[in-house]
Parts: sequence; C-alpha cells; structure tokens
Amino acid sequence: MIVLGISGGIRSGHHDAAAVLYRDGNLVAAAEEERFTRIKHSEGRLPESAVRFCLSQARIDIRDVDALAYGYATVPGMDRRLKDYFNLRFGHCPEVHLIRHYLAHAASAYRVSGFADAMILSADVSGDSISTLLSHGKGSEIRIVKSIPRPNSLGIFYSMLTQILGFQRDNDEYKVMGLASYGRNEVDLSWLLQYGGGEYRLNYEEYMVPVGPAQPFPSKQEGIYSQRLVERLGRPRLKDEPLTQRHMDLAHSVQKTLERAVTDLVTWLHGETGSRNLCIAGGVGLNCVMNQRLLALPFVDQVYVQPAASDAGTAIGASLEVLAERGVQPEVMEHVYTGPAFANEEIQTALDSYKVPYRKEEDVCRFAAEKLAEGAIVAWFQGAMEFGPRALGNRSILGDPRDPAMKDRINATIKFREDFRPFAPAVLEERVEEYFYDGVKSPFMTLTFDVRKEKQREIASITHVDGTARIQTVGHKTNPRFHRLISEFARITGIPMVINTSFNVKGQPIVCTPREAVSTFFMTGMDYLVLGDYVLSKR
Repeated sequence: MIVLGISGGIRSGHHDAAAVLYRDGNLVAAAEEERFTRIKHSEGRLPESAVRFCLSQARIDIRDVDALAYGYATVPGMDRRLKDYFNLRFGHCPEVHLIRHYLAHAASAYRVSGFADAMILSADVSGDSISTLLSHGKGSEIRIVKSIPRPNSLGIFYSMLTQILGFQRDNDEYKVMGLASYGRNEVDLSWLLQYGGGEYRLNYEEYMVPVGPAQPFPSKQEGIYSQRLVERLGRPRLKDEPLTQRHMDLAHSVQKTLERAVTDLVTWLHGETGSRNLCIAGGVGLNCVMNQRLLALPFVDQVYVQPAASDAGTAIGASLEVLAERGVQPEVMEHVYTGPAFANEEIQTALDSYKVPYRKEEDVCRFAAEKLAEGAIVAWFQGAMEFGPRALGNRSILGDPRDPAMKDRINATIKFREDFRPFAPAVLEERVEEYFYDGVKSPFMTLTFDVRKEKQREIASITHVDGTARIQTVGHKTNPRFHRLISEFARITGIPMVINTSFNVKGQPIVCTPREAVSTFFMTGMDYLVLGDYVLSKR
C-alpha cells in the first residue's frame, strides 16, 4: 500500500505545503515545498517539487501510488481540483482521499507516538472551520471528544497579539514566546480570552475583524485585529521600532494566558478519558514553553509532540488515516531525517563547479568539535534534511554553549535577527539529566526544560533569561554522526552539548542543497562549513 500525503493548497490561507510518502507503514520520504522553492511556508501552493522528491526517493512513478491523501475535507470542489492538478502536472492522479483537517493533525501525532492510549490536543488558527480538537486515541481508534469552531481560536488569540507586538502572524509567534520571558508584570487579558471547565471563549466579535463562516481570513499582510483592540492595548508596534517593557509585559501575558487556557483543556480531557499520555499537534503545539507546562501536570506521564506540528504535518496525518482504514500500523516516528541527501561525490562535484577552495578531512566530527572548542562557528551539512521547522543536526549552525557572547554573535552576524532570541542546545541523550531538571528524551526541540541552577553559568549561551532551554536530545541510533561530534566536543571540553540553530538567515527557509549551504556560508559571519567530509574555511 503506497500512500502519498500532501499539505498546502490553492487558497491564500493554505500554507506549509509538504509531501510525504508511506509504503505500508514505513515513511519513505517527507519534505516541505519551501525547501525547494525557497519561499518560506509556500503559501497558496501545492507541493509539486516535494511530490517529485518523494516519488524519486521511493523510485516509483505516480501511477504506482495507491492513494493521494489531503488534510482538508470541506474546501468546495477540492477533490476535482486535485485531480485536475495532478493530471496537469504529473499526467495521472491516484484515488483522492480528503481527510478532515483536525483529524489529520491528531493522527499525525497519535499514530506515530508509540502510545496505545493517549489524550490528543490539536490546536491552530483553523482548518475545515474548526480551531481546536480534543480527542482520545485508543488502539487504532481516534475518538473525537470535543471540537471548537472558528473563529473561537487559541491560534487567532496568539496571532492577534503577535501582530500588535509588531511581528508577522502565522510566522513569528515563537518570537512572542521568547520575548515573554522578559516580562515582569502580567496584563489582565480576561476581557479578550476566558477559559474554564474545558471551554474557552475568544471575544472575537469585539476585537477581531469580521469574518463570516465561509470567508477566508485576511491575508497575512493585513491586520486581523479590530480598532477596539488597539484602544484597549495601545498603538501597535511597528516592526522596526524598539521593544519596550510594555511589549515584554504584553508578550508575557499572552503566553501565560495561553498556557492556562490549554492546561484547563487538557485537565478536562484527562477527566473525560482517564489517559495519562498526551499527544499534541497543530501550530499551537510548536509552543515549547506551553508543552513544558503540560508535561509537568501531575496526571501527564508522557508527551509526544508531532515534530512538524504545523500544517505540514497534516500530510503525515492524512496518510496515516488512509492506512488506518486498511488496518496498517505505521512505525513510531523516532526521527525526521527524511528529506534530500547528498553523497560526498555530489558535494565534491558541486564544490568544484562553484570554484571555491575546500579540503577533505579525515575526521570531520573531531575537526568540527575542535574548532567549536576554539570558539569558531561551524555550519554543519550532513545526510538527509530534517522534516519540520527545526534543524536537528543535519542542516545546522553550531557554536560553543560555554561562551556567554556566542548568542549575541550568532544573532548579529549570522542570523541577522533580534538580540533577545535564544538558542537551543543539542545534548547527548544519555547525559541530559546532568544539566536539566526532569530531563527526558526530547529529540525534536518541542519542549523546554529548566537548566540546573549550578550549570547555568557553565552553559550561559543556551540558558534563556528565565533559566530554561529548548533542548534536542541526540541519540547514537538516530543520528550517529551528530552524536559523535557532540561526544568529541564533550571529550575536549567536558560539556556534552553544542548550540544548534537552523542553517539559514532571517526570513529564509533552511538550506537544502550544497549550493544554498555555500551561498549562506559566504554571506554570513560563519567560520567553517562542513559538507559531508569536506570543509570550507574563512580562517
């Protein structure tokens, strides 16, 4: 059974276009369209390039695909339009299966979590007229417990305030999350969002632009909030204006309000299901601080967050629903190294064509670790590209977590982004508890943890102002080369982790090809670029 799953679409509100391919229960390939088009989020597009990659990776033709799965079910005429599109672009269209958007989100997390029983929280702005789905997974069944319709939406709540703070909605919410740690005073937002008893209520009638049941939301270049919200909160910040304590306090308040509202939902869902495991998907699920609060709840034993929790992940979930209908159980998702990869021969051919000086290293892991220990910033390009928004050690920029100035250096000279933005540590899985309270396996950077107080000065550049860090645990089984690099760094320095941030600059997708890696390397302040076994140096 071969299933091709896609996300994205034809409307301006459709984003995060992606394609995945399952052969029976095995994920053969998965990639986001933005990595090929170089247009972040690939809004309003279907994933033509990503589909071609998946077919190529599986060494099959479109006619070999048994089913095409798509995570929207209520877009008028979408089945016909998909057939027309695939016939036009590929010469054939497999049988189309339209899966409800929030069911696709839920399936994308639960069906690959390895849990036999779990609460499932799916929340984002909206999809198929739903904004939040609370469900219960047991065995092969996903039972819907409660759904909340748009525009009564936690995603809209966070997006409205993201815009007020001068950031781009549906893109910069993670900036609000990072800025929230600098807040000192909480602003009461109960007039905007109320919650309790497994319900929440967004006062969209007063504080959001009017949107009818069948109308699309305003485009992302337009405001989604009403003038009444401006009257309550003051003039919106322009994106280039300084951030003041007022902005930090508002970000803090937005984050805390979201955390409490979602905690109430999960508490209610636990009462309805009795489950002690929790699966999370949807764009709201990328809020790793919120996820830490949920993991800390006394009735939650384990949390699994879909690593591509955004709409890209619905390509996975839609595929899994089609497979579930046929009794196929998928493999547990332990890694997301499912995108394009380049062998040494391909990298060498590319470097020769670029006419840049390079050399081959006998042991790139040791080389990179030594340079990191000397204070260099190293770009690391290895193996298959990651699926989802996080770089997890194959398309990464690496630094020394001991250097207190490293965060500012990377932000200013490489990422070209705001100075308050924190960086994540990639830490050896077997040593996570030495540095983080309640540290558990977290391979996808979807949870924050408190840094042990006695370790905070030692790893100053990855410790956020609130004493937390969004960690990635690295296991030898899932990424042996990255694990060895960190092990070599630990041998030299005693510190079993490195700074790990995505290999891109502000506003651009993560690099995919050697050409993009070389281009980004030379346009930034990085010191070394390691591609496969080859090294480029500015020193």
